[in-house]
Amino acid sequence: MDKDQKVKIIETAIEAEKETLRTYIKSAIKISNSTGKNMFLKLSLDELNHRELLEKVLKTMLEGGTCTFPEIQKSEVIKIVPDLESEIEKKSYLGEDDLTVLRLAQTVEKNGIEYYKECMRKSWDDESKKMFSYLVKMEEEHYSLIQTQIDYIEGTGYWLGIREFTLDD
Repeated sequence: MDKDQKVKIIETAIEAEKETLRTYIKSAIKISNSTGKNMFLKLSLDELNHRELLEKVLKTMLEGGTCTFPEIQKSEVIKIVPDLESEIEKKSYLGEDDLTVLRLAQTVEKNGIEYYKECMRKSWDDESKKMFSYLVKMEEEHYSLIQTQIDYIEGTGYWLGIREFTLDD
């Protein structure tokens, strides 16, 4: 793969992160529940961090360097889960509009996952593959976090993908 193709992949990823950031900020404004607002604000910060990472990689590549993926600490997304749990205990009400916003955000994450998986397949060295793999993992965590909110609103009896009760209980 030539340099122009690599640059195009990174530029496309940067634009996707910018658009996702805008979507999450708008979602934070629209959603009625404070837990949902906080979740979208946190997701916005994650997307901003992804964009900054990609911009550093692009700058290095344009200056003649190679894609070097910096060490990144474990995702901060996990820190939201205890906050969600305490909010759920308060039994606050969420409306149908919130479900629409959450489903839209989940679609954005799914598209990001697919894009970064494709980038992994096209990666040009171990470092670029590592970077895109990290971004896939982060987007998958975001998707799961949003699904947790959806499950709560719908009252499906699932918490973090695990059924909390059955009809036999």
